[in-house]
Amino acid sequence: VGVLGPWGCDPLLARALPEVASRLAVARLNRDPVLTAGYWWDAVVLPEPCTTPQAVAGLVNAERYASAIVGPLNPAACGAAGLLAAAWNKPLVSWACAGAGAVTLVNPLPAPAGVLHSVLRYFRWAHVAVVAAPQDLWVEAGAELARELRARGLPVTVVTVAGEDEDEAEQALKRVQRADGVRVVVMCMHSVLLGGREQKVLLEKAEDLGMTDGTFVFIPYDALTFALPYRHVPYPVLANNTKLRLAYDAVLTITIDSPDASFHEALEEAKKAYEVPAHVNPTEV
Repeated sequence: VGVLGPWGCDPLLARALPEVASRLAVARLNRDPVLTAGYWWDAVVLPEPCTTPQAVAGLVNAERYASAIVGPLNPAACGAAGLLAAAWNKPLVSWACAGAGAVTLVNPLPAPAGVLHSVLRYFRWAHVAVVAAPQDLWVEAGAELARELRARGLPVTVVTVAGEDEDEAEQALKRVQRADGVRVVVMCMHSVLLGGREQKVLLEKAEDLGMTDGTFVFIPYDALTFALPYRHVPYPVLANNTKLRLAYDAVLTITIDSPDASFHEALEEAKKAYEVPAHVNPTEV
């Protein structure tokens, strides 16, 4: 199984430790006779370039390394990945490719846009803005999210980009303020809780502009794709920054529940069982 992602060029995604995760997954697979079905599983981590053209071009090499592919993470590569996987007759397991409709595509999670749509419909928040970080992965994720929400009948009136520069964040947020009736801002960028600089700057600027008083709801997109620990978890970035902590009152986090154990707890248990290296610190992964 090829595990495809921008592990080498995205510093935050590199902290997901794909090699460790892959080894843990196949070790547990190979111990379970129900899942192995007579096969011996192995995994290889494949680099997905951070620029969209190179990410698409890099897919061609995946056939040589794997019988199945987990990924890609860039939605713009999904069309090509789906066609190639169908031509190779290889499964493609991707949470980023929900709308690709490929023959061999397997969606391991509910589509983030579908989950988001359910929440927005519940609260009757129709008008949405999407603000993405400037990296290709997030720009494409934001554009794809806007397309999928529009296809579900929601007016997405603003799709814009904001990086670590305060002026960029201010310009993006003023576009949101000028738009008619926007209630929700979806942030397609790394979560500030995990060290995302763009989201930190955006939320602090929103606090400066008075947008965090309940007028707007800010939703992190990335937390829709993994189980963000939230029970009894201290996040130092909030404890050490008063402005950010005030701004975070306007953030609504939608994430995958992990009722038996949080991600940190599950990783600590795997460490104690010698399934992952002893030097791994779960809170830094």
